[in-house]
Amino acid sequence: MPKGLHVCKEAKFSGHSGQYQPVKIGNELVIPSRILTYLTCRFTFAVIFPAFVLFSVNACTVKHPAIPNGNIPKIDSLAPQDVNFGKQLFEDLCDDHKLDANTECYDQLVNVFDDLIQAAQADHLLWEIHLFQDPDLADVRAVHGNYIFVWSGFLDIVENEDEIAALLACEIAHVLARHTYPVEFTLWSDIFFDTAEIATSIAIMSLSQGMVTIAGRGWMKWAYVEMADLDPLDREYSETDEREATMIALEILDRSKYAPEAMLTFWQRVQQDEALQIKVKRLNRELEPQKRTEMITELLDALRLKAKPNLPDNLETDQRSPGPPRPQIQSTSKSIPPSEGS
Repeated sequence: MPKGLHVCKEAKFSGHSGQYQPVKIGNELVIPSRILTYLTCRFTFAVIFPAFVLFSVNACTVKHPAIPNGNIPKIDSLAPQDVNFGKQLFEDLCDDHKLDANTECYDQLVNVFDDLIQAAQADHLLWEIHLFQDPDLADVRAVHGNYIFVWSGFLDIVENEDEIAALLACEIAHVLARHTYPVEFTLWSDIFFDTAEIATSIAIMSLSQGMVTIAGRGWMKWAYVEMADLDPLDREYSETDEREATMIALEILDRSKYAPEAMLTFWQRVQQDEALQIKVKRLNRELEPQKRTEMITELLDALRLKAKPNLPDNLETDQRSPGPPRPQIQSTSKSIPPSEGS
C-alpha cells in the first residue's frame, strides 16, 4: 500500500474515532457519544414535542365543574393563603402602576361593586377593589384572593353606571366560578412534565457537550403557563369560561338595580367602533366582539324567557286567574303648590 494512502486512511480513522467517543453504560454496552446525542434528540422531538402539543390541545389542567344555568355559585370562605396570593399580586402591581388619587371615581366604583356583591350574596367574603391611574389602559382584572384591579382608562369608555356594573359583574362571576384559581395540574400532566424536563435537560447537555445544563424542577410548567396565557394577570379564558361568567354576571345584574341589557349595549358599541376595539383589546381578551355580542344576546333572551310565567298555550289572556290584589300605597309626599304667575 502506498505510504500516502496509508497516512490518509489513518487520518480518516483518527478523525472518525475522535468524533465518536465511546460511552460505557454498565460493564457491557458501549454507545458512541454522537449516536447517544442523536437518539436523545430524536426522542425529545419525536416523543416529547408531539406529547406537549397534545397536552396543550386537550388541556392538562384540572377543570372545575360546570355551573348550572340560572345559578350564582357560592364561596364559603377564603383561606389565608388565598388572600395572600391576591395581596402579593397587588403589591407587585403597585411597583409598576400608581394608584389613582381621584376619590370620586374610586368611590363610584366601590358603591357599584358593593351593590353587586350584595346581589350575588357574596358580601360575607373579604373583597378588595383598587383603581390604578393609567388613562391608556382600559382593563378590569379579577385574581384569586378576591382582588379586583381596575385601570382608569376603563372609566373613559363606559357611558353610565349600568355599563360599569356589567363589566365588574363579569369579573366577579369569574371569581365565583373559580376561573381565577391558580393553575392546577393533573397527575398525568405532572408525570409528563417531569419526564419532559429530564429528557430536555439531557438533550441540551449532550448537544452542548456539558457546557449548558438546566437544573431545578418546574421550569417547563412555568413555560406552559406563560405560553398558554394562564398566569393570573394575563389569563385568557376559554370561550366556555367566558360564556359561564357572562351567564352568572347577567344573573347578578338581574338581581341588582342595574340593567343586564347594559352589557349588550357596551359590546355592541365596541363592535361598531374600530378605534374602541383597539382600546379594549386587553379587556376583550381573545373573544371577538361579534361572537361576544351574539353570546350575550342569546343569554339575555334565556334570562327574559325564564322571567316569564309558564302558561298553557290554550289559556287565553282573559282566562288567566288574577293575582292577589296589590296593596294600595298611600303617598306621604306633599304636593307642591304652583308658584304665583305660573
